[in-house]
Amino acid sequence: MKNKVPDNFLSDKSTELQDKLTIKWEVSKEEVWNDVSEQIKQGKLVQMKPKTMYKQWLIAASLALLLSLGVFIRVHTERIKSPAGTHATAELPDGSKVFLNADAQISYHPYWWKISRSVRLKGEAFFEVKKGKKFSVVSENGITEVLGTSFNIFARNKKYEVTCVTGKVKVSSTKTKQSVIIKPKQKVSVSPKGELKVKDNVDINNTKAWISNKFVFTSTPLKQVFEEIERQYNTKIILAQKFEFEYTGNFDKKKSVEETLQLICRPFNLKIEKKSGSYYIHK
Repeated sequence: MKNKVPDNFLSDKSTELQDKLTIKWEVSKEEVWNDVSEQIKQGKLVQMKPKTMYKQWLIAASLALLLSLGVFIRVHTERIKSPAGTHATAELPDGSKVFLNADAQISYHPYWWKISRSVRLKGEAFFEVKKGKKFSVVSENGITEVLGTSFNIFARNKKYEVTCVTGKVKVSSTKTKQSVIIKPKQKVSVSPKGELKVKDNVDINNTKAWISNKFVFTSTPLKQVFEEIERQYNTKIILAQKFEFEYTGNFDKKKSVEETLQLICRPFNLKIEKKSGSYYIHK
């Protein structure tokens, strides 16, 4: 005779098995507090008083503020630009002066100046530097370093030329790292490849004539002469073809742009037409 299994046997066994497998996670508040108190007594946990927390927060905030201020002092940049058709004069924090030719720009860090006298230049400018620690002018193709002197820098379209007027000037190529020191009436040219070429007995008056709105050219490609006229008069000149001429002469900005173009084009028998505000040059 088979034994009959009670109807509630499986459900009772299931409940009993579930009770055995269930993990009791519930912990009372008293148990948690007693455990924490014991760890504090043993030095495993450190109680932080409100004043201590405030002091640490204040120190962290002060450090963050100092760091932000330091970054601001280092990276804040002052920019001075002379638009096409105008000249500008800038005075640097140490009293050094910069004369900016048309369409030229300089930038420097005023709050970092006492630590590093450094200026970045695009275009042409004449510098009169106060004596002091090293003064540097950085451009794409060259770096010029002095202690106290005056010099002219032309830095446009891969062309870099430095003419020393007073004192001594050190010019370095950014590509080859080669450098040379020049004296008054010397000019150094840095080629796009970084090669240095020094020229002696340069006419200083012609070099800095642009400050007085006078422009002197000696065997200068005609295209470069027209580019200078564009900058000085803030106008557009379109060449109908490529001219292989070189120009030697000068012009004064007191003349109108039409008079200046006539003066330059006449020796080469070139004609000038004005269309839609631009000047077309052709044979």
